[in-house]
Amino acid sequence: RGSASVPLHRAAHTMAAQEAIVHTSGGIEGAGAGGGLGLNAPGAGPKVTHFAGGGGGKRKDRPDIPEDIAQKWESILSDEGPCCYMLAIYSSNGKSLELVASGPEEGPDGLGKCGMDMFKNELSNYSDKAGWGGFRCNAVDNRQNTISKRAKIIFVQWMPENAPAMRKAKMGPHKGAMKETFTGAHCDIVVEKPEDIDAAELVKTLQAATGAHKPNGYEFNVGEITDADYYKDLS
Repeated sequence: RGSASVPLHRAAHTMAAQEAIVHTSGGIEGAGAGGGLGLNAPGAGPKVTHFAGGGGGKRKDRPDIPEDIAQKWESILSDEGPCCYMLAIYSSNGKSLELVASGPEEGPDGLGKCGMDMFKNELSNYSDKAGWGGFRCNAVDNRQNTISKRAKIIFVQWMPENAPAMRKAKMGPHKGAMKETFTGAHCDIVVEKPEDIDAAELVKTLQAATGAHKPNGYEFNVGEITDADYYKDLS
C-alpha cells in the first residue's frame, strides 16, 4: 500500500500516448480529429522552434536569419541541383544576415558537385564584411579500380581582417545558434582571407574527423582530386 508505483494498465496507456506524440507530425492516421486523445490539438507534441520567423519573440543570441538562407543551405546538403556553396553576411546594423552569394546556377548535381574555388572567389568580394557560409566537396575512395564518393560539407566562419572588430567579436557567441541553421557540416573552419582555405590543410582536418576507414582523396573542385592516402603515409 505504501508503494508509489503506477498500475500497469495506466503506465501502458501513458507510454502509448507518449509514443504517438513523438512519432506523429500531423495527427495519428485513422484516429480521426484528435483520435480521442487530443493529439491533434494545438501544442500537442514536441515544441518546434522556427528560427527564421517570429512567434517566439526575437532571440538575442543570434541575428535574424531569413528563410532563403536556410533553404539555400539545404540545397547544398541535397543531392538535387548544382548548388554547392553559399555566403551570408551581416547586415549594416548587424541584426540580420543577408544571402549575398550562392551557386552555381548550372553544373553537375549529386556527388558531382563541389565548389571550393567558387566559394573562395565570392569571399574576395566581401573583404570588409563578416558572415557565415560554406561549401560542398567529396571524399573519394579509389581502390582496386572502384571509385566511390561521399559528400562532405565545410562550414565557414568568415572573419576578414577589415571587418568591424565589434561585429567579429559577436560571432563567437552567435556560432552555436548559427549551427542550428547551418546543419550537417563535417568540419568547421575560421577564415580571415580566401587563401586560408587550403586543400592540403582541409585534407588534414577532414581526415582527423573521419572514422577508421579514411578516403584516399578529396575532390574540392570538380575533377580535381587531392591525394589523401592515410594508409600509404603509415607504411
